[in-house]
Amino acid sequence: MDESSAYETENPAMLIHPIRLISNSYWKEKPAFVQQVERERCWIMIAVEAGRFRYEIGELSGEAAAGDIVLCPPHEDFHREMITPLSFFYIKFYYAGEDGGEAQLSEQLRRLFSYKFTSSERDRLYNDFRHLLRASRMSRNDNLRWSSHFVYDLWLLFCMETEVLAQFGNVVSDPLMKEAKDMIERHAFRDVQMKDIVEYIGIHPVQFTRRFQAVYAMPPSKYLYSIRMEKAKSLLVQTNYSIDRIARLCGYENGLYFSRMFTKYFKMNPSKYRKMHSFPSP
Repeated sequence: MDESSAYETENPAMLIHPIRLISNSYWKEKPAFVQQVERERCWIMIAVEAGRFRYEIGELSGEAAAGDIVLCPPHEDFHREMITPLSFFYIKFYYAGEDGGEAQLSEQLRRLFSYKFTSSERDRLYNDFRHLLRASRMSRNDNLRWSSHFVYDLWLLFCMETEVLAQFGNVVSDPLMKEAKDMIERHAFRDVQMKDIVEYIGIHPVQFTRRFQAVYAMPPSKYLYSIRMEKAKSLLVQTNYSIDRIARLCGYENGLYFSRMFTKYFKMNPSKYRKMHSFPSP
């Protein structure tokens, strides 16, 4: 069976079943994993808010950064190593699919995603992250009760990505654009210039923008913008850093320009956003 016919026989609807949450915990700027290797009878999800880590599951390995979700199936050795300090959600759950569904899910994760997926719906993803962070500060029972909905929403994002691939295959697969995306993520909070990325990958700027948008549904400049704004939101609600400091941490030279960009993106200035969304002290 060739690859195109294999996609046609997939049934992604089988994946959309309830999941039973076991735990949701949040770790901020963690320098190393407590366990370099873990093997569980349940599913493990690591949803990365910031930072970068290397993982290996079975014969496949990769790196995950902000906005990526790594899913490790039950009874698989999950090797992981920090590359930079990591802020992430560590989630365990059981999958309540029909007979054979879990095996199919594991195979799709391996073949289509190499156990890592990146949702194109970044606003929705980071909104789930904010709710999961709030829930992680609650008592265990309340944490599970509130987290279940938002973990399931992360699960639905994965199911939707799977359905797109199952229907259309890798029609927008573009290794060069993946390399460009990785470069944007690695340098997002420095003085990164799109012209430097264009020069590195060696294509015309107009072609670069068109190809990147075809793969990731947004131009590269907007992708960089969205990464910086999501980090800014997290810093505003999780720290008492000054606006100037947050600006520098997000790749901007000064607070004035950062505030203008933030207001344009969210239709409110950073101070108002902080006041509206900051979490109360536990």
